[in-house]
Amino acid sequence: MIEMNAAPIITREERRQQFIELGWWVSIPLATIPAHWLYQGENRLDGGYYTAEANAAFRVVNDCGFEVQALEKVTADIFVLDRFRRIYTRDKALGWPYLSASEALDFRSRSERYVAKDHAPKLAALHFAKPGWLLVTASGSVGRMVLVTERLAKYFLTHDLLRIVPNDFPYVGYLYAYLSSRIGQVLISKDQYGAAIKHLEPHHLASVPVPLPPEDIQAEIHTEIMRAYALRDEANELLDEADRLLHEKLGLPIFDESLVPYLPAPTAPRLPASRPEMPHPKAFSIRASELTDRFDASFHVPIARTAVKLLRDGNYEPVQLGHITGDIVVAPRFKRIYVPKEYGVPFLQGSHLPQMRPYDLKYLSRTQQRNLEQWIIRKEWILVTCSGTIGRVGLVSSYMDKWAASQHLLRIVPDYSKGHPGYIAAFLITPYGQHQLTAKIYGGVVDELTEDDTRAVWIPNAPIEIQREIGERVIQAFEKKDEASAIEEAAIRKVESLLQKEEAA
Repeated sequence: MIEMNAAPIITREERRQQFIELGWWVSIPLATIPAHWLYQGENRLDGGYYTAEANAAFRVVNDCGFEVQALEKVTADIFVLDRFRRIYTRDKALGWPYLSASEALDFRSRSERYVAKDHAPKLAALHFAKPGWLLVTASGSVGRMVLVTERLAKYFLTHDLLRIVPNDFPYVGYLYAYLSSRIGQVLISKDQYGAAIKHLEPHHLASVPVPLPPEDIQAEIHTEIMRAYALRDEANELLDEADRLLHEKLGLPIFDESLVPYLPAPTAPRLPASRPEMPHPKAFSIRASELTDRFDASFHVPIARTAVKLLRDGNYEPVQLGHITGDIVVAPRFKRIYVPKEYGVPFLQGSHLPQMRPYDLKYLSRTQQRNLEQWIIRKEWILVTCSGTIGRVGLVSSYMDKWAASQHLLRIVPDYSKGHPGYIAAFLITPYGQHQLTAKIYGGVVDELTEDDTRAVWIPNAPIEIQREIGERVIQAFEKKDEASAIEEAAIRKVESLLQKEEAA
């Protein structure tokens, strides 16, 4: 009789070494799992569902020493709304302001699109989230979180956001911090599905385990998160006040496209009475002598010329931006050497400017990145996206002082004797600045903006006292915005260290 010996159990590292010796090893993530896992839950066959990182996150939560409950047990409801066909209206009175998922996560959410009320989907009221709800992106970059405040509650929100209703849970700020942490994000994203565009469903969130430390700790973290969101609301109020002051002091009307002299609509109907009249196209004409060397129609749309005309009719004579700034530069392209956080300089990219806090922040090597100083930004510089999505504006706070920034962020270096940086940022954020910036775009596939075109933007040359009155509010707003990011980041790190400390103990 032949005795069959059981195969020895080997570790993942030993298995990896065997693969290397056989010449099978390639530099991709590897996880070995028991075969019976494939028959549990959703019967998933995608490797990402079983990553070692997800298993490690489960282990941290299970070994943390605190009570653990599924998310559905500590919330009143988790739901997503049905897809719907969006029909917009130009009449604001007949519609609701609409936000996409990415717009809902912006620091300063705004909408120029209005969903027609008479074509709204069923359960339209649920598209308005209530203060205290949590929203989670459910398509694309899944798992990103936002806490609903009064400011966000007035918008008609997309169906691509999962709604978490924590009515029976008093520490929603703790929930937000935990789900935003590295551990929470791994547990959320492991369930995503889809080949090109990733998706999440309510039942994926419902099963996420939530550790419940003592109530005093939950209350402390909750308080910090609520403080961060209060600072963001204060920052937005300061920017609203600065915008109101700018229009009032400069004698400028609120810019509206109805002020643009497009060609008038025909007086006679173009279609039979039985058919609805089509909207009149925004048509215009220009002189041949005005073409200069640009033949793209977008460059000649009269919206920017109308903005400049209104500036000339204001209280102060406009000058070109280059006359009241120290310098306007675009950093050179470069090969980026990324390193872990502790070895690098934070690297700001164009997509970060509108966000509440920078997501997926990377770090450039302090020692291996040659000529790093060329990409370092300084306090109170103005940043403008100049490649891809043109015209997003930011101001460097003390929190971001000496960070590095992408070459896709144009730098405006202030000259304090001529122009206040906060005033310049406030003006560029308005339609008067935005239409001038976007009119100068060039590029077939990727839009670009040059330093010279930015220098040529017209801006009212207001007395420095008025500039300071407007600009100081803007500087305070960006300081509060980034202070909120630091407070939120610290609260999230506290959750992570708390769980990992208890696991180690």
